[in-house]
Amino acid sequence: MAAECVFCDIVAGRLHAEILFEDERTVAFLDNTAVMEGHTLVIPKQHAADIWAVSEDDAAAVMRTVHRMAAVLDGVLEPDGMTLFQANRPAGWQDVFHLHVHLVPRLDSDHLHRPWYVDRADPAALARTRHRILAP
Repeated sequence: MAAECVFCDIVAGRLHAEILFEDERTVAFLDNTAVMEGHTLVIPKQHAADIWAVSEDDAAAVMRTVHRMAAVLDGVLEPDGMTLFQANRPAGWQDVFHLHVHLVPRLDSDHLHRPWYVDRADPAALARTRHRILAP
């Protein structure tokens, strides 16, 4: 547990949350800043600030719980779609520094919109980036 971590406080029972699911490694609860009905967060119980700090086993456990909760939310709320979101570091839009995945049930007519527009990337730029990533 990390000092001054709101999600660690939820795991420890020091802070109330509307918990939907819990197992040995993860907790799923309703986001108290929900942007849509059913907006759910899934976290590892073991504190990890972000994707680089989480263990592979905890990351896998989080995704298993995300998968389970997506099915539950789909069955109960019957949304038109579902947006999953996981942010890291301030530049990546993270504002609570305990790894978490957002599950946001979506409706065709909801008020949310994409944060970016899709354009085809330059194939040469993709090849250069691939080379940088795979270079020894």
